[in-house]
Amino acid sequence: DGAAAPNLISRALRDGFVREAALLPSNEADAAAALVAAAPEAAWQTSDAGADAKAHRVKNATRHRYSVGDGGEDAPDAEVQRLFERVLDAAAPRAWRLSRGYVPRLQLGRYRAGDFIGRHDDSSVVDIGGVPHSRRVAIVYYLTGEPPWETSMGGLFVDHPTGRRFAPSHNALVAFSVPRLHEVTRVATERPRYSVFGWLYFRRADIMPTGRGA
Repeated sequence: DGAAAPNLISRALRDGFVREAALLPSNEADAAAALVAAAPEAAWQTSDAGADAKAHRVKNATRHRYSVGDGGEDAPDAEVQRLFERVLDAAAPRAWRLSRGYVPRLQLGRYRAGDFIGRHDDSSVVDIGGVPHSRRVAIVYYLTGEPPWETSMGGLFVDHPTGRRFAPSHNALVAFSVPRLHEVTRVATERPRYSVFGWLYFRRADIMPTGRGA
């Protein structure tokens, strides 16, 4: 492993946070943005703190409001599944992920005017195949298209350990080890903020200290 060039996921595990300004070739990124923007309204489901707390029987759910699309518990269509795989492969080779036991779970995200998510660290444990898994790495890939997304439009990713704020620039990816405090500021434009987001999970019994297994 020491001779291999670090990929984005291994760098996130090593450094805590990484940002890649241009993940895919521009023509691929543009096609992906068009695919997501064309998703019918029926493909989106609103997520907010009240509904999530009731559905998952948790207290003090992080304040938030946004929409999620194909992915998660529902099987995504073939084009969306190919997009997920392309993003994952660009972040870290499939063989590398499999050799370390990482299980990806990605979905589409849409923030519209007023949508946000408050400060949180992404910590969560879920059952995958009847086995508890914890989130190890989070990834967010932005498909905001053109013209460039301006900071005045809101929807900024705020990384609390460093205090840095990032506009959701088209074709950029951020990845970070979990737990890590962050938030998304309220969107202040009628233009939707699209993304692919999710996590790489690890069997709970196999989780190693941060920086190991990268």
